[in-house]
Order: sequence, then C-alpha cells, then structure tokens
Amino acid sequence: MSLDEKVALFIDFEYLFYTMSNQYGISPQVQDIIDIASEYGELKVAKAFADLAGSEELRRAAYLLRTQSIEMVDAAGDHSREKVKNYTDFTMLDAIYGTYLDLEDIGTIVIVTGDGHFSSVVARLRVRCKKNIVVIGIPHFINRELYQSASEVRELEIDTSACFVDREDLIAFVKNSIHTHPYVTFNKTVSIYSKVRQVDEVAVRKTLAALIDENIFVQLIEQTPQSDVRVLRIPDSEEAIA
Repeated sequence: MSLDEKVALFIDFEYLFYTMSNQYGISPQVQDIIDIASEYGELKVAKAFADLAGSEELRRAAYLLRTQSIEMVDAAGDHSREKVKNYTDFTMLDAIYGTYLDLEDIGTIVIVTGDGHFSSVVARLRVRCKKNIVVIGIPHFINRELYQSASEVRELEIDTSACFVDREDLIAFVKNSIHTHPYVTFNKTVSIYSKVRQVDEVAVRKTLAALIDENIFVQLIEQTPQSDVRVLRIPDSEEAIA
C-alpha cells in the first residue's frame, strides 16, 4: 500500500446484502471489503448506499457499516407507487462523480457492485479521467460489461462456515427463553442467539423463520404495559407434549 495514494470506497449495499443473504444465507463481510480497499492506499472516503425503508433486515444489517466507520447513505425510494421507484443507483452515481470533482487527490475508486448500470461511469473514470477503478463483487454476480470496464475486479471470498445453524440447539434455546421470559420476540432472539453462539445473524433469522413456517413456533400479538408486542410462543399441542 502506498500511503501517498488516496482511496474512495462506494458500496451498493442493496446488491451486497441481498445477494449474500439470498444466495448464501449470510451477512456481508464488511471487514473483507475494507481490507481490500485499504490495499490501494489511505481510505479517505467510505460510503454505502441503500433504500433503508425497503427492508427491516436491510436496516438491521446497516449497523455493520457504522462499526467499520462507513457512512450509510439512505437513498430513499418512492414508496407511494404500486411499484417502488428505487434511487439507490442514482444516489451512488452522484456521490461517485461528486467525489471525483471535489477531491482531486483520489487516485483509486473502489466500487462494490455487480450491477451493469455502473459500467459506463466505471469506463469513463478509467479511460477519460485516468483513475484506477477497482470493482469488488460477489462471484458469479458481476455483470460482464462491468467486469470488462474496470481496471481490476476483485471477487469476494465467501465463507459459508458461519452460516451453519444447529436447528435443535436453536429450538431448545427459544423454548428455554419462552419459559423464562415473558415477552420473547423474533428480532431479539435472533440478535441474542447469533451473539451467544457466534453464528451469522442472517442465517439465524432464516432458520428461525423456517421453524415458524413449520409451526415449531408461532407468533402472537400480546399486550404489555407499554404496547402490543409480537412474541414467539410454543403451539398448544407442543406445549402439552413438553
């Protein structure tokens, strides 16, 4: 790494989060991205972009960025339409061009995406603006034109070891929580279990959702002194067996 080289990092967090979650059942490995970007010089700008209103899971995952000193930009879409109008790409492109114009000492721009919509800006910045453009993407999910437009493409290594969730252990954990605590919620269970067992939060969320689909657990609305809460419960038939 050359300390004289300045680097700007831009993350298409919707692409990163949804691809990692849907294809591999794990959360984005943000530290890996930071490590790769830092190979090219001093990280002067680090921003991620997503429409955070689009998904509770996406909002919860965004905290990972703050722990790595990455600015989360909420590219709010138009949710008033039947089909949501997403502005994430436009917001990210505007930030990339703005950084190029305002910070002349940025020599390398690292873009985390696989979206072919970015191929034109990547090619322009590399060919006409003489910038080193590095694309970081997920294997098999990088647009071919984008691949050819960049100075260099780095594919993330996917570690699936953290995505294994012991179903029986999770079932026992949830049942014990229900028996010992009055209001056990889905999100709190996911958060605590993933930390206690050192398992990826997205993987835990998917496994617990599957257990609910299989009627191992049910979700009910119960009143608390503060408000109504959606809690996890054991079905009556299972409770009788236990």
